[in-house]
Amino acid sequence: MAELHDSELGQKTYWDKAYDTELSNFKSNPEDYGEVWFGEHTERKIVDWVTENIADLTTSIVDLGTGNGHLLSELPEEGYSNLTGIDYSPSSIDLARAVNQDNPSISFHCRDLLRQGDSEGETYDVCIDKGTYDAISLSSTSSADRTTYKHSISRHLLSPGPHSRFLLASVNWTVDELREFFGDVLDVTEVLPSKEFTFGGVTGKDVSMVVFQQKQEPAIGS
Repeated sequence: MAELHDSELGQKTYWDKAYDTELSNFKSNPEDYGEVWFGEHTERKIVDWVTENIADLTTSIVDLGTGNGHLLSELPEEGYSNLTGIDYSPSSIDLARAVNQDNPSISFHCRDLLRQGDSEGETYDVCIDKGTYDAISLSSTSSADRTTYKHSISRHLLSPGPHSRFLLASVNWTVDELREFFGDVLDVTEVLPSKEFTFGGVTGKDVSMVVFQQKQEPAIGS
């Protein structure tokens, strides 16, 4: 699988600066909570998936690379109460806490999922990634970083068992590429519908949204 060209979007310094600016803007205008990554339409699809598939409102849900925390801010309105946002940028966490100061059911923590030890600890029943894997794919060390991220999800973050889920949204990778890369540790359970386009005789999606679960050991005697 070919690597993407590295970009400033794969650098922590870029995100620290961007979230510092968004926090300053939010303090000046509380209605300006910053950019919604991949747009509110994609975010709504993710929220709809959660409400349609996660009946227990106390299910532990984590947003990986939470940014301004806007995705999580939609879930208390649906009754969910065990919500966590993680980001490696302290500026992101400051912004997310400010934006969600009236949402006590959401906690935010600064953790770098590529750093040994930071990915260990609490596990979650539902992990959501809306753009974080894409940003990791744009780093100058993306090949190693993507592998580290994959194993952080499967070994440390995603709860074991057949009912935990990892929902990944990407604009840089196709469904087949995501299936191939994560397939040695995770199984695809669902592909969410999204807008299709055709270019050069090839049909693709504007956003690839794939739901994974932990690989299950085959039953004895099967």
